[in-house]
Amino acid sequence: MEKFLLKVLDTFHGVFKSFSIDYEQLRAIVATKLIMDNRRQLVAYRRKGIKDPVNTFGLTLIFYAFIGGFVALAMYNIPSFILSLVVFFSYIMVMVSMTLITDFSSILLDTSDNTIILPRPVDGKTLFAARLTHILLYLGQLAIALSIIPSIAFLVQHGVVLFFAFWAAIGLSLLTALFITNALYLLIMQFGNEEKLRSIINYFQIIMAIAIMASYQILPRMIERIDIEAFDFDIEWWSFLIPPAWMAGSLEALKYKIYDASHLALIGCALTLPLIGVFLANKHLSPVFSRKLATLGQDAVRAKQERIERRGALSKISGSITRTSTERAAFELIYKILGRDRKIKLKIYPSFGYVAVFGIIFMMRSREDLATTWANLSETQYHLMLLYLMFMVLQVAFHEIPYSDDFRGSWIYFSAPLQSPGELLSGALKAICVRLFLPGFFILSIFVLLIWGYRVWDDIIIAFMNNLIMLMILALINKRHLPLSMAPDVRAQSGNLMRGILTLLLIAALGIGHFLLFLIPNKSVLLSAVLPVQAVILYFTLRAYRSTQWSRITL
Repeated sequence: MEKFLLKVLDTFHGVFKSFSIDYEQLRAIVATKLIMDNRRQLVAYRRKGIKDPVNTFGLTLIFYAFIGGFVALAMYNIPSFILSLVVFFSYIMVMVSMTLITDFSSILLDTSDNTIILPRPVDGKTLFAARLTHILLYLGQLAIALSIIPSIAFLVQHGVVLFFAFWAAIGLSLLTALFITNALYLLIMQFGNEEKLRSIINYFQIIMAIAIMASYQILPRMIERIDIEAFDFDIEWWSFLIPPAWMAGSLEALKYKIYDASHLALIGCALTLPLIGVFLANKHLSPVFSRKLATLGQDAVRAKQERIERRGALSKISGSITRTSTERAAFELIYKILGRDRKIKLKIYPSFGYVAVFGIIFMMRSREDLATTWANLSETQYHLMLLYLMFMVLQVAFHEIPYSDDFRGSWIYFSAPLQSPGELLSGALKAICVRLFLPGFFILSIFVLLIWGYRVWDDIIIAFMNNLIMLMILALINKRHLPLSMAPDVRAQSGNLMRGILTLLLIAALGIGHFLLFLIPNKSVLLSAVLPVQAVILYFTLRAYRSTQWSRITL
């Protein structure tokens, strides 16, 4: 595949030379980067914590082609020609842009090859062009995979001429997305250092994970409730601010022979603005980008040197909820890791979005329209489901916190004079609850009170305690690993079925018990009897977990 791409690239060597770019140097850099693509771990595999298969890029293309089939089906079901194309090109540009941000940020912002390339006689323009060419080839293949099935359907429906125009519009969309994304990078780099930029990219990755989850969970349910036949796309002034509308309007003009002022303007935007963006990127943005890229490593070092630890509030929290210095140390370590480590956040933080997604799904179970469902929400018992959704965050965090790329640092656990490693486990568990569960449950409780009113305050208290009890059950039943002590690629894939079933049964029993309590008229009196029982269970389960001995630790 690399050889074919390089041959395609060779046909444009005159274009590169016209921009005063050393093509031989560019080709050598791009060839090396293409070889490295299959050795690079993608976001999808990093989030799952598994090893990459041998041909990661090939599998990625197959997945994108599969997604493209659903896009083609959506286009077929939209009667409006221009609206279907706006949806398609919007999807292409969003996927390309998000892929560039999530999977290619480490490539575009990588400063490690500067030590090899910059001392050579390679100017900034050639280096920037090599980076953009590499990314364009990579994303071009992804765009082809996404578009192959929709383009075949487009060929059958609309003929050969529109088929080639369709692919030309895809290429222009790719250039537009590339320019917009790189301009966004430069804008962020202009006002922030490398640390801030990588943090923003990390949150983009989290948002993309949530968006993908929401797209295949919520969109099909919404389509069932929406009358697609009534939708159309009229060209307005704001259409010229939307790049997908440029491409869709151009193809509509070509199909229906509509050459009025609006369509001619859209054709002009589609043909000129992407090329102007490429010219601006090469002429003006590349020197700025190269200078900023050269200083990224220095900014990171400076940021670390100037960082001031604010331990006052954290020390007060840890001192009030931990019993020993060992437990306090584990609490503070995991608390900070959950807020700073980008890989950990990428694995855990999307679960907050999943809580919102599943909350919406529960509320959409009714066959009524969304407005009626929302108006009648306070008359339902959906708040019981919502209050237990935060356990999803606890469960994900509990299973992810033992794994780290820096697992070799766990030697300190065994070199320290620790009689009972259970204090490390309980400290980590408390950090998860304070850092992740309490803020999320507080926000969820406010929402429940606003919708269902003060009458459900006792349900909030019962659910809060049950969530913590469920976490302790999960901790006691599963294998016990020290925090951040396991390599991500050694996750146990078997042998946990019975533990999972038992955990599910116990958790279901608590949830059903709460639902049965909901049926009792005077719950306030019952709460005074239930809450002490919950507190006793929580105390003894935490005590048992804190008493874990070395013999119970799985290495």
